Amino acid sequence: MTLTIGALRAEPGQKTRGSLPADLGTTTVEVPLILVNGSRPGPRVVITGGVHGGEFIGVDATTRLAGLLEPDEVAGQVVICPVANPPAVYGGRLNISPLDGVNINRVFPGDKDGGPTDRMAAWLFEHLIDGADAYVDLHSGGIDQHLLDFVGYRLTGDDALDAKNRAMAHAVGYELVIFGTSADGGNSHAAANRQGVPAILVETGQLGDRDPATVRRLLDALYRLLHHLGAIEASPTETVCHDHHGAPTPALGQVQPGVTLVRPRRKRHIQSVGHRTSVTRLASLGSRILGTASNVGS
Repeated sequence: MTLTIGALRAEPGQKTRGSLPADLGTTTVEVPLILVNGSRPGPRVVITGGVHGGEFIGVDATTRLAGLLEPDEVAGQVVICPVANPPAVYGGRLNISPLDGVNINRVFPGDKDGGPTDRMAAWLFEHLIDGADAYVDLHSGGIDQHLLDFVGYRLTGDDALDAKNRAMAHAVGYELVIFGTSADGGNSHAAANRQGVPAILVETGQLGDRDPATVRRLLDALYRLLHHLGAIEASPTETVCHDHHGAPTPALGQVQPGVTLVRPRRKRHIQSVGHRTSVTRLASLGSRILGTASNVGS
């Protein structure tokens, strides 16, 4: 079956690179895409990086994956978008778009008649995510964010969808697998779930990391996931994973609906080495902190 997204086409056994315009109302941006149409039937897997600016690992890993995947090794279709939010990525802005100050990962699935960021989110859903068999959204800690690697997924109330989400999350191979208790909210993977698409969020690296070893870690994880989904035949390595529920932490504030990273009701501070750091992204695993950040727009 021909893989067609906008003006881009990839016949079976073909890889196509290009970009498509996204009309954001106040401006038009070019969204880079790589379409890998396998030589035999299989799932349609969508992978996005660059949803936020300042998160480089996902951009690098998706670009490398696009170069490495060959159609004769793929069953089904793999759609790769290394830079899903060009205004934020190319504008060098952490979390929010320079066009309107909105965090795209709070407004999915977007609104095609809304502001620039809502339109960007709607474009991604219309052109990439709707109709996918699996969706993977890649993130990393920005220059002010200390994070452990983890995978996030949601419970939706649909047993079959929940099982697919959980299996995808564990297939990544990271030790920490975090689940939220509903698919509410504007995060990409939650919004995908509400449209029946199995989806996960993968966090890899911290502090604006661009280390090739970190990119390799994520690339290996993507290969394990694609193997799990039946898109490639490469044998993955096994890693023991454990699920953790992001429970409310009274001292820090309540968990956002279905989200395992919690936001304090007001700024708190923790003592770091020789300085103070504002904590705005935390998650509780007992007394274990998954991450901290000094920005307020995460």
